[in-house]
Amino acid sequence: MATAAMSKLQRRQQRRCTLLIILAAALVTILAYERDEVARDTEALFHHNLSTPKALSVPVSAGSVRATRDPTIFVSAIAYREPECHLTLKDMFEKAALPGRVYAGVCQQNFLPAGSPEDCAVERLPPTLQGNVRVFAMNSTDAKGIPLARARASQQYDGQDYWLQIDAHSRFDPGWDQRLIDMYEQLKECSPKPVISTYPPAITEMDGTPKQKASNPFTRICNGTFSGGPHKTMFRLTSHRFRSHGFAVRTPFAAGGFMFGAGKILREVPHDANMPFLFDGDEILFSVRLFTSGWDVFVPSEQVVYHRYVSYGERKVNVYTGRQNAEWVPHRENSTARVMYVLGMTDELPPEEARVGMESHGLGVVRDMEAWRKWSGVDFRDMTHVGAGDKFCKEVQDLPMSRSRVCPISAAARNTFAKAQKAG
Repeated sequence: MATAAMSKLQRRQQRRCTLLIILAAALVTILAYERDEVARDTEALFHHNLSTPKALSVPVSAGSVRATRDPTIFVSAIAYREPECHLTLKDMFEKAALPGRVYAGVCQQNFLPAGSPEDCAVERLPPTLQGNVRVFAMNSTDAKGIPLARARASQQYDGQDYWLQIDAHSRFDPGWDQRLIDMYEQLKECSPKPVISTYPPAITEMDGTPKQKASNPFTRICNGTFSGGPHKTMFRLTSHRFRSHGFAVRTPFAAGGFMFGAGKILREVPHDANMPFLFDGDEILFSVRLFTSGWDVFVPSEQVVYHRYVSYGERKVNVYTGRQNAEWVPHRENSTARVMYVLGMTDELPPEEARVGMESHGLGVVRDMEAWRKWSGVDFRDMTHVGAGDKFCKEVQDLPMSRSRVCPISAAARNTFAKAQKAG
């Protein structure tokens, strides 16, 4: 009897052990899957430190139902060995009309340790705002240029209403957040999917003193040339300065250092991380992807963001990479070949290593390249730009233009436009 009871107890214990083994194996499998997912997301290549943001007062994940609240803004910024990153974040929050609605994602690429002048130093922000900033930190020796950094910063997006892209050496005007939102909402009267972008006015000192703000502060990226050299035949952008008179002027090309629009842009036109060491061509490709996805780029009617343009001689490191060398050349050429193929400049596929993620970062389907050619005057297939300079650079001297090219924002601009339309 005792032996039978003992045998029954042993069988019960064996079943429990078996169940625990099965549960443990399942847990190991789940953890391994999660580990592999993280490895794929970060490519297991970069040392990173992603701070956990505080939860937003209202859920803002994609597809969530929003309650009545102040609209939120996601600011995407990149910093390469940048001594002004913490000053940019500080100014961004201090100058915002509603700092609590501003959230930031920063790709920080540093060589020196935390606490150095290169550190974005989120801990220096007020405690109530520290959780509004996510930092993707990587060693500067692992940096692969602007496209990767833009992608890593924008991947911190969490469904906010609006998106602002800057570099981490920028300054702001008071109330920049509400002013950009107001400008954007007015632009929706002229385009269902507007994007505000330009080369921001320059600042000279680290305190953010504007270098030029009065005479002709607005820049329209309106022309370019097909060039040879190390970048093969890539189209290189040129611009024209003008006075806006309260008009937002439509333009073919967007500028990476200042871009504002709906947050859903980052879902529809995600940044391409698979173009290592590319510089010329990044803005051009992104502009065409925006256009073919139905977005219209406008120069702002007023300036609210400023930029420190630094020549390489002013710092001990190159502000973009800091370590140009011959080993990069093949990678950059492959990235250039990728851009040229996507834009239709060549039928030759880029090398296999340059095709990763190419289909998911291609052109949109709302407009085709023929529509782009007619609109911009730039034909990538024939590598010509017919009348692009006259069409876009000179016409801003005769504001207002047709409604398809300008959007009156200020009251004075609306009045001027109405009179011009009546007279015409």
